[in-house]
Amino acid sequence: MNETGLYDADWFGLEWSSWLSLDREDGDLGTISSAPGLYRVRHRDRGGLEYIGETGRSTRGRVGALARGVYAEEMPYRDPHTAAPCLWAVRDRYGPTLEVSYAVPPAAEDKQERKAIEAALIALARREMGESPPANFGRIIDGYKQSSYSKDGIVGGPLPEGETEPNSAPSRGPVPWTNTERVTGPAWMGLEWSEPYRLENRLEPALPDNGVYRIWYPGDAPPLAYIGETSAFTGRLRRHEETFGSEALFSVATVDGLEAKHKRTEVEMDLIGAHYLATNQSPLSQF
Repeated sequence: MNETGLYDADWFGLEWSSWLSLDREDGDLGTISSAPGLYRVRHRDRGGLEYIGETGRSTRGRVGALARGVYAEEMPYRDPHTAAPCLWAVRDRYGPTLEVSYAVPPAAEDKQERKAIEAALIALARREMGESPPANFGRIIDGYKQSSYSKDGIVGGPLPEGETEPNSAPSRGPVPWTNTERVTGPAWMGLEWSEPYRLENRLEPALPDNGVYRIWYPGDAPPLAYIGETSAFTGRLRRHEETFGSEALFSVATVDGLEAKHKRTEVEMDLIGAHYLATNQSPLSQF
């Protein structure tokens, strides 16, 4: 399977379309399928991918909503498409040559499977690029203020010199991608995982301030039941005990630099994507 060719027509074993202009004025977007699917965005003058997304509705409609925002006169709100403000900023700074490619595999009809494939694609892109696609995880490129959702009425745009935007903080790099196959192992994905505890005994270990965790059922893994991130372990694990039962096992990994929500989510995405690659399915209760 082609895991490294971010631009290739067979990346991750999917049948990707040719690269189409994201600018609606060029007339390419009408050729996109209306089936559920996945899509990737690149800028011809920049390396890597700018965004990876999925939709359970019309891929043509979702990409069209993105394109309308990206090529608007002013930075759009974060709805109807949360990536539009960042890609608007990319277009504003680097020029209009954004392109999109899509895939509509039969598996995309299933929400959990589609989102698991998206997680794998983002994880692989992070592994190859050394960082996240800029428009994933609610981020914005440096030098721009992020728009709010429409209900709050804040329109973003270029920042005055010297000002910064919290959502432009650098991406957290990918995890080491070692020991990838044993999803319950103590060194899975190159992280140092705690020994497993039952959820009913969640107060026994010294829990970190923030980190990532995994949950599974004794004797029934792989697959895992769930992968998550949090900055409040005690409350989160208490709620998980209500969902998964007192005998389900959990294990925690502390990773440097996870104070920001988007950085915890990036590592969480690496783990979900790697789980899909190792087991060909998402954790049982993910998504």
